[in-house]
Amino acid sequence: MQSRSKQNVLGIDVSHHNGVVDWKKVAGDGYKFVYLKLTEGKSYVDKTTYNNYIAAKNAGLRVGFYHYAHVNNDPVAEVNFFLQKLADMKADLPHCLDLEESKGKSKAQITAFALKWMEYLQQKTGITPLLYTGYSFMGNFSNTMAKYPLWVARYAGGSKRVQGFNAPGSSTVWRSWAMFQFTDSGKVNGIKGNVDINEMDITFFKSIDSGISLVGDANPPSSYRKGDSGLGVKELQQNLLKLGEKLPRYGADGSFGTELEQAVKSFQARNKLDPDGIAGKLTLAKIADQINKLNKPKEEDLPKVTSLGDKYSFQVRAKKDIGVYKYSNLAENQRIIKKDTVFSVYGYTEGVKAYSVPGGFVQAQDVDTLAVNIKTGGLSQKMENEFRIFLKAEGIDSELELYAKGNPSAEITVGGIDLVKVKQFLDNKGWWYR
Repeated sequence: MQSRSKQNVLGIDVSHHNGVVDWKKVAGDGYKFVYLKLTEGKSYVDKTTYNNYIAAKNAGLRVGFYHYAHVNNDPVAEVNFFLQKLADMKADLPHCLDLEESKGKSKAQITAFALKWMEYLQQKTGITPLLYTGYSFMGNFSNTMAKYPLWVARYAGGSKRVQGFNAPGSSTVWRSWAMFQFTDSGKVNGIKGNVDINEMDITFFKSIDSGISLVGDANPPSSYRKGDSGLGVKELQQNLLKLGEKLPRYGADGSFGTELEQAVKSFQARNKLDPDGIAGKLTLAKIADQINKLNKPKEEDLPKVTSLGDKYSFQVRAKKDIGVYKYSNLAENQRIIKKDTVFSVYGYTEGVKAYSVPGGFVQAQDVDTLAVNIKTGGLSQKMENEFRIFLKAEGIDSELELYAKGNPSAEITVGGIDLVKVKQFLDNKGWWYR
């Protein structure tokens, strides 16, 4: 992922642990935004959030809110609790899911929780949330999370820009970060003790910044109408443009005027919704559904799949509860296969990263291949030599057991792709086996 940059925007995140904050001093120290902890799980509310919200807004900072998740809860219940406590507070930044504890759950279960949380919040608010997690915890998420922006934490020391990692490191899921929390021991005027300091990537900042920071908003976060403004309105405009609506004069400026009202009515009419020009619950859900469809991978973007058919299929066993994905790039988790379930593989992707199974794909690393014993017959010395040369060339680490009495034969025990290679070798040679 990318390195930090002097062009990026500095901000902090706080909770009740940071005590009383002098927000004018924070703003005077060059910080442009703050994320406030709002809720945790299904019952905890940070009591300092509302006062910090008002004071930070009045000091000119852009304000966002995060929710600390418990992955063993129902994600829908957690989102509803978060939005209930958000009430009429106006977010300038995307809502954030803070997920950094496994609670004994598997990778597939953690990813499924995060996806449901993010997708449901997006449907309810029209705002694409971002995920906060630690660098060491990122391995608990699959590629399906790549469609959501990442806020990653990795520390290596203190001050604003000098210390800390220059980049958080690499990721198999995300190509870049939207925000990087590079220290938890920063010093900021107006705050006693240490505080988390973050850089927001300048490109991401420009994509979400409406240029407007308002304290009050009479409408709930699940409804946008003429006269509204801010992040939710800007994303509504961006999404309607992606879906073919026109905003020729003002574009995605973050303000809900007559032009946007007409675009909303046009979208509603095309989708057989009440064309009232208000982006309410049904309209936002329909927009989110169509945007998700746009984001689904195209055929040319998917890894090549080598089909094995019935003849060369092999069996595997799930190491743990694993996901079955709709696409060969391991996107869109559809269901869970329980630990120790045995099932058949009918194909694989380049680099053997994914196996094709009935109804989708699984990660190759999440299963153990089951070994099969193959016996050949009528094996001459020349055939034995060819067999051994083949095994060495393919790097198949399996012993060839010979039986010289009677009709010379051999046995080999292999599984997975090695089994496929052995079968194909024997078929190409026209040698008998069972």
